[in-house]
Amino acid sequence: SALLVPLSRKSSSESTMSKRLVGSMLLVTILFSIAPRELLARNLTCVERPEAFWQDEPDSWCVIEDVDLEESSEDIHFPEHPKIYLRNFNVSYLSPTLLFKMRSVQHLTVESCSMTKLYMKPTLNSMEIKNSNISEVIIDKDSNYELQNFSLEGIYRKPLPNNYIRLTHLEELSIRHNDLTRFNMRQLNGLIKLKTLDLSYDHIEQLIIPDALHIPNLKELYLSDNQLEQLPTNLKRLKNLETLDLHSNQIAFLEMSRFNGLNNLKKLVLSGNRLQISTLEPVYLPALEKLEMIGCGLKDLDMLYWKMSSLKYFNVYDNSLVAITNFPDSFTKELVFVPTGNRWSCLKLEAISAKVTIKVKERDHYCEHKVADICCNGGSIDFNLVETLDRKVQLLKFQNSILYEKLEETNHKLEKVIGVVDQRVVRK
Repeated sequence: SALLVPLSRKSSSESTMSKRLVGSMLLVTILFSIAPRELLARNLTCVERPEAFWQDEPDSWCVIEDVDLEESSEDIHFPEHPKIYLRNFNVSYLSPTLLFKMRSVQHLTVESCSMTKLYMKPTLNSMEIKNSNISEVIIDKDSNYELQNFSLEGIYRKPLPNNYIRLTHLEELSIRHNDLTRFNMRQLNGLIKLKTLDLSYDHIEQLIIPDALHIPNLKELYLSDNQLEQLPTNLKRLKNLETLDLHSNQIAFLEMSRFNGLNNLKKLVLSGNRLQISTLEPVYLPALEKLEMIGCGLKDLDMLYWKMSSLKYFNVYDNSLVAITNFPDSFTKELVFVPTGNRWSCLKLEAISAKVTIKVKERDHYCEHKVADICCNGGSIDFNLVETLDRKVQLLKFQNSILYEKLEETNHKLEKVIGVVDQRVVRK
């Protein structure tokens, strides 16, 4: 019996410890069951010093990166911040439920993310999507959007959103670095507050401007670095346009009178196109202040019918011009002219320099003859022969322009047919 006493005490001690452990576990379970959901939620935080972050005013952004979520992740808390930048943030559907957890956000950027769908939050002021694998961007047809700035960059071969018309407050739309080939501005019809449209670097071969297009406040159109071979038909429908950038396309023949009707145009960029310019019809651009034709391979230029009374800056840097025929007498010293990088005749360049202010983009150093620090050919040139050859060139241009007009008429009819087909597809 002496041996049984310690055994009984041990059993009693173990029983007490076991009861205490069970009680503690039960208490923890009860506490978790009655604890606020906020204590159990996943709280996302801003990265203090994100790498390779080039946004304007970087300290004003909350960067959240390297996050993988389930679609049904309800227990997620986003920081209370007006500017949120999601980078490498992966979820199958960035849904209204998740977006409305960003209660204070006004500016949202999504970069390098993978999502099946992304819902546009109606209360956002600006939205930017770039270099992301997103299959669908949803603009709710029943919501009233406050969005003013919208950017889609680098979402290759993905369908663009529908229902742009719901973005009634949109002022700036940027669709850059995408693979579009063809863009019909009909889908933007009715965006009466839109001021800036950027379609640069999109591989666009055809830009369609419908007859009934109504974007009355469009001021800036950027079409640089595309594959356009000719100006869009109906360009004059954009009658309030102030800036038109056609830099680095494939335009080879340009009838300048095609710009007629753009009476508010202030800046025109044609640089980087291997141009042959026709001057057979009057060109009326009364508000044009800045004209750039840099690196266009121009060998001749006739300005006889150019009516540009407001022109203040004219840049023909890096061409092959020997002279400009019929340089307007109406141009004065208020016009800054950049002629560097050509093959000027000194006589012709002197005549121009007497009228306007010459600006040297890159000073020419080694040459025998100069005018205003710009190298030129001081040898004798038979300008009668030059003018005779020029007239022959103009005759060929005239013949080409007739063919070009017929081609334009045919192209315009084709665009109308394509527009009808597009409408039928949309209705289906």
